[in-house]
Amino acid sequence: MDSFESLLTFEPYSLNHIDKDRLFKKALFDNFSHHYKNCAPYQKLCNKRGWSLSTDENFKLEDFPFLPVELFKDMHLSSVSSDNIVRTLQSSATSGQTPSSVPLDNETRKRQMKTLIWFLSNRLGKKRRPFVVMDVDPKDIKKEQPTISARAAAVRGFMTAASSQKYCMSEDTSGEMHLDLQRLESALEAAQTSGEQAVIFGYTYVLYIYAAKKLEEKGVKFDLSNTTILHLGGWKKLQSQATDKATFNQTMTNVFGVKEENIIDCYGFTEQLGVVYLDGEDGIKRTSTVSEIIVRDPLTLLPCKDGDEGILEFLTPLPLSYPGNAILTDDVGRIISRNKGNDGRQGTAFEILGRRKKAEIRGCGDILSENMNTIERKI
Repeated sequence: MDSFESLLTFEPYSLNHIDKDRLFKKALFDNFSHHYKNCAPYQKLCNKRGWSLSTDENFKLEDFPFLPVELFKDMHLSSVSSDNIVRTLQSSATSGQTPSSVPLDNETRKRQMKTLIWFLSNRLGKKRRPFVVMDVDPKDIKKEQPTISARAAAVRGFMTAASSQKYCMSEDTSGEMHLDLQRLESALEAAQTSGEQAVIFGYTYVLYIYAAKKLEEKGVKFDLSNTTILHLGGWKKLQSQATDKATFNQTMTNVFGVKEENIIDCYGFTEQLGVVYLDGEDGIKRTSTVSEIIVRDPLTLLPCKDGDEGILEFLTPLPLSYPGNAILTDDVGRIISRNKGNDGRQGTAFEILGRRKKAEIRGCGDILSENMNTIERKI
């Protein structure tokens, strides 16, 4: 069993910081060593930052070499032979923007799926549950298709926790999505008849704009107090509607009749697919035994004090096919606490406050991106 796999033998939020630190750093350094040996641009950047295979393994996480998320839009970074790449994953991108692109080999895909199941079974229970999916059926995406969108990949991945799945959206020729109310009612009725607790699942903006708001306009309401709503991504597409988490949760409660503690917001991103941050019953996100967070000042890139706002960096030893073990994201947030939560979960508690402004990007991502491009040209 390798050092990453050993982390999965624990429950996601069972280790305190002292017990986790040694195991996590060991797995992270092993992952660093793999990418250092197999990805030349990554090795040169690490050398420039004073990191090599001889670095003391008792390092500070804040000193671990990170990559800005923008690099995966500008460069192809891979730590495996091109013959071993079975699929390239692309992030969602707003109009006119270049999506991130990460190469996947079979081993990384296996890790992603195993880790995602590990998270979901902890939060939803070990028994699989029927999923009512507020999205179009991704069955038209062929298995051998080399490039797959992050949204389609996420929908597929989460279905591993489903005992059954019913898709309740259709898409017209223009790409506009439409809710199939009859299909939705049929799926919910089937779940209730079986006695199983259903999970209504979907991307945040799809669930809100194309499902809940449409049902609200029609005056349709449900009484689903034992149902869970699990939603992920897509908050930036709700900015134009001035929709925050409280508004979203209230709408879900009004339309579907679910309890607020059963509304689970899931945060994750393409460059570290498989690692997710789920709301606990207290509505708070925490890092797990396979992940950690650092909040950095947007100008100096130094770590912020707990409670102060900054740019979020996430660390995980999961990816093998590309150097995605430490990613400085586009998101702004803060650390809330490092103490055990009221729900018994360990891990660093944090909140996401939004996206960083374009003016701040020049201070970190663009500069490092230029450095990496320079390095690549010299290879």
